[in-house]
Amino acid sequence: PALLGMSVVYAVLHATLGILIPVPNIVVIIVAYKLIKAKRAKGYVFIINLAVADLLVGLMCVVETLDDLYDGDFDKNLTFCLLRICFTISPCVGSVLTLLLISLDRWLAVTRPLHYHKTVTNRTVSAALAALWGLSFSVGNLPLIAPQLQQTNYTGVCGLLYSTKNQYLYIICFVVFMPVFLTLICAQILLGRTAHLQRQRIRQVSVGPAPPRSADLRHFKALRTVLVVIVCFSVSWGPYYMAGLVQASCARCHLKALLRDELFLLGELNSLLNPLIYAFCSNDIKSRVCQAGWWKKISRARALQLRHNKKTIGQSPKYVL
Repeated sequence: PALLGMSVVYAVLHATLGILIPVPNIVVIIVAYKLIKAKRAKGYVFIINLAVADLLVGLMCVVETLDDLYDGDFDKNLTFCLLRICFTISPCVGSVLTLLLISLDRWLAVTRPLHYHKTVTNRTVSAALAALWGLSFSVGNLPLIAPQLQQTNYTGVCGLLYSTKNQYLYIICFVVFMPVFLTLICAQILLGRTAHLQRQRIRQVSVGPAPPRSADLRHFKALRTVLVVIVCFSVSWGPYYMAGLVQASCARCHLKALLRDELFLLGELNSLLNPLIYAFCSNDIKSRVCQAGWWKKISRARALQLRHNKKTIGQSPKYVL
């Protein structure tokens, strides 16, 4: 009964994520696409790509829900279990590589503003995304491509370390995530320093007490948004991979159940946080969302309600004591 109750809890949590994750990511995709059409800014393509990767994670939450409801009937076959894991790892790798492309795009916009539109073209963006997803699916499906990474004594419990050997986790952490995160940290430091120096130069050159703020302030806000996304990704997926490394190197540790359930759910939560961060931190996306028809209706309804309340209070009888 206790195991059945936990299965129902995890099914409800996965179903909730499966409903909540697609909606904001679809909104971000639509808004970013409109911004590309309006401003002809290629950088929003990478934001769309990040939202697509998060959307795939949301779809996998639906599969996780079915698995929880049917008490792991799909996990008895090792191939089905590996497909589930691979189609979850692939968007995760795609997300972190997309953050790298977003940082590279910001670096070019800050350091090479005059050559940005010549460098970031439709061809280069398409080639970068093709290479990104090719690498993501190659890393994600590596246990299916290389059977020597599969567990030989699979017990029917689906999880990363239940179905694959420790070497696959080492490849994900030390070949993909750690190098990319170190590059992201260095890139953010360099970008922040470059943007700060450019802002100081603008203040020195400008005449009058109010220097121009549009370009440099926009770059600072874009860097802040990317930094918040990177921090949230680290907080969401970091405990999963850190615990996985501890379990892989410690035979006496018992963290497999924690990895399969709680920490994996924490990682999937990142796919819900990313679109919310862009919706609240990116001024372009936030302004477009606020200009949407349904948001206008809500704002108008609230304004009318407040006006009605003020009239009601103003017309209320006054009592003199």
